[in-house]
Amino acid sequence: MAKKEAFSSYQSFVILGIAGLLFTVVLDYMLLPALSSTLLDQLHLSTQEFGLIASAYAVSAGISALLASGYADRFDRKSILLVFYTGFLLGILLCALAPGFSALLVARVITGAFGGVMASICYAMVADLFSLAQRGRAVGWIQMAFAASLVIGLPLSLFIAISFSWQMAYGMIAGIGVIALLLVVFLIRPLEKSSPESSSPWNHLFSNLKNPSYWTVYGANTLIVGGDVIFMTFNAAFLTNNLGIADSQLPYVYGAIGLTSLLAAPALGKLADRFGKWPVFVSGTLIAIAAVAVYAWGGIQTFEWVLGIHVGLFLGVNARMVAATALATAVPRTSDRGAFLAIDASIQQLAGGLAAAIAGWITFQALDGRLLHYPQIGTLVVVLMLLSTGMIFLVNARVEANPYSESD
Repeated sequence: MAKKEAFSSYQSFVILGIAGLLFTVVLDYMLLPALSSTLLDQLHLSTQEFGLIASAYAVSAGISALLASGYADRFDRKSILLVFYTGFLLGILLCALAPGFSALLVARVITGAFGGVMASICYAMVADLFSLAQRGRAVGWIQMAFAASLVIGLPLSLFIAISFSWQMAYGMIAGIGVIALLLVVFLIRPLEKSSPESSSPWNHLFSNLKNPSYWTVYGANTLIVGGDVIFMTFNAAFLTNNLGIADSQLPYVYGAIGLTSLLAAPALGKLADRFGKWPVFVSGTLIAIAAVAVYAWGGIQTFEWVLGIHVGLFLGVNARMVAATALATAVPRTSDRGAFLAIDASIQQLAGGLAAAIAGWITFQALDGRLLHYPQIGTLVVVLMLLSTGMIFLVNARVEANPYSESD
């Protein structure tokens, strides 16, 4: 059982700044699937076209993160973060101004090109500033940005989308983003670059890509993200068209998800630091698989069951995410950390884009609006969860065998 290390006051400010920024990133990422029913109707989209919009962000983010990975350790992380976040806000503004399918597709490409890199930069900063014994708690608190976006941001965004327009929901995110930008500017100090300038960016990139131990993490996170995206892409449309949930009830579903994350993420981070990341990940996987199985195959009929299943599912998802992220940051050397996490983000985003497209290929919308083949979605998600558990076992074994792998 690891000894607890308290956070310094500056570390607490860093968590606050990063969480404020990621609040808008996560809200933007979650809003599009939540608007699936609205966009399918108002823009007259097929499921394949919506899958293309959903995947555009991820594919763009994946390419951008890969191109940026060679430079991720050569510049001050705060400066890089501010540049990419400003571009992300520009993309959000274009979403708010998009009149239809083509403009929204272009806006999502721009948003992804900048927004998809930021999480990796944020977690590189966490790895720089927090020891491994603190990292589970740090990730747990930062995961509250995800929770807050669901408890507060997503219900409010859906209310605005239903009451006014879906474009105005993106306008709200842009406004909050300006506040988040100021938090980062004033709360976080510049961080020294960790890779020597004499190292070629492309050599730095390829040295990370050639490291076989890093690919264990890349593979594990690909499977984790792929399963989550496949499940969530048409979740709102399934709720409204198949289960009969009213659009006005969707904010309660996502609010319940967010409240679960808000309460669970910090506690799960403490448990991961105290009892180990691997046991927390396995426990979360078992809970998530049970929830997916009941949801996709169980013939849920009541709104209360819908809420309960989503609470259980995201309890498991948060356990998996907190544990996997804390483990992943322990694998690379300090000089590789920014590039490693940028490559990891790139691969995750590309996997997410492919997963959204796969969801669109598997699922079809009947003439009455119902989504067909949804049990197959559940089966695929469960298989990916099991495969990711095997990969995380290998990552955990490597970290335990090399407790000082973080140092150069």
